[in-house]
Amino acid sequence: MATQTKTKKQVIEAIGQLGGRVTVADVASKTGLPILRVSSELNQIASDTQGHLEVSTTGDIAYNFPGNINSAYMTRGMMLKFEQASKALMSAGYFLLRISFGLGLILSLLIVIGLLMILIIYMSRGGDNRGGDRGFGFRIGFFDYLIIRDLLFYLFYGNYGSRYPATYRYDRPTVRTAEKGNFLFNCFSFLFGDGDPNQNAEERQWAMAAEVIRRSGGVVTAEQLAPYTGADPRDEDGVLPVLVRFNGKPEVTEKGGIVYAFPELQVTAQAPRITDLPPFLNEWLYKFSNVPADQMVPVYVVAGLNFIGAWILVMSPMMGTGFMPLILFLAFYGTMFLLVPLLRYLLIGVKNKKIEERNRQRTAHATLLEDPPAEVLDKLAAAKTLKIDQKVLTSDDAVYRSDRDLLEQEFDASP
Repeated sequence: MATQTKTKKQVIEAIGQLGGRVTVADVASKTGLPILRVSSELNQIASDTQGHLEVSTTGDIAYNFPGNINSAYMTRGMMLKFEQASKALMSAGYFLLRISFGLGLILSLLIVIGLLMILIIYMSRGGDNRGGDRGFGFRIGFFDYLIIRDLLFYLFYGNYGSRYPATYRYDRPTVRTAEKGNFLFNCFSFLFGDGDPNQNAEERQWAMAAEVIRRSGGVVTAEQLAPYTGADPRDEDGVLPVLVRFNGKPEVTEKGGIVYAFPELQVTAQAPRITDLPPFLNEWLYKFSNVPADQMVPVYVVAGLNFIGAWILVMSPMMGTGFMPLILFLAFYGTMFLLVPLLRYLLIGVKNKKIEERNRQRTAHATLLEDPPAEVLDKLAAAKTLKIDQKVLTSDDAVYRSDRDLLEQEFDASP
């Protein structure tokens, strides 16, 4: 963080007084602070202010900072505070966005209910406009009256499917279970889903590729990597991203095959351990929603009633009144609230087909290794002969430790 402690303030002042290009020794002699403390502070300040390191041919390091180090550090601190404030605002904005659709649906339904109540009250008074131009100026039939009345009963009683109280059920617990979901958040999930289930697929891919390389002694074939990279094992170019990432190199076997060596992955500071490694990388299919079906029922009901109620108003004579713009908006909103999830459902089907195809390809690559052809067997055998022994670094191998004074370590190492 770009907060100035007393020590850091001393170091920054020394950097400014020394012209911006300093060594650890320069700052230590200027401030009187311990060498290790100065080195740590310089590294942190260089990171915060985008300072540069300069390494000489003798291995000595100099730090080159911006001209006005105090201003640069203050600017960096303000930028960090701005980033933190932006993250907080984005988090709050995302929260409001998630609940806004649920609130909008509830508000829309309340307006629809209000308009339907106005309509049914007018009809119950026999609104036939006998008083001239008073009232809405339209007539509703008895059949329409019954439909609207039943819809309102359906809305208010909450016993979806019946206007009568629910009978007591002895086979169900009488204690109400705790609410696990949230209607407002569930509305957002209904509209937009819950994100990509494979956001970390690339991380999993690289981790699995590195693990199979280590398990194979640091030397692998394209066929061994294919179940995780998804690349066609017949195309050696598909291994290039793995070579670049893990600093590997291709090697030609005696029979002309190609294997890939990754010596740097065979160096570890831990004792060898066995971890679970799936035979291939499996991508997860998209779900319409991660919310349990029973918790989505209220969303379905409210969205459906809002849609039906709005279109009843569209087909009613109220369209000939001043309520027409509002009714049209309610009908559009109610329709989009159902149309967007429908389109998303269709899109999910397309995405899942592509995921299933990629999973099938990786499964086929993994199956190939269970009964490999002669050419692949030769490459696998060659990879085993070129196996790189794993090098385990222990504490005894260390010639320098950053947590101990350098002079003390040199004294211990002397004969």
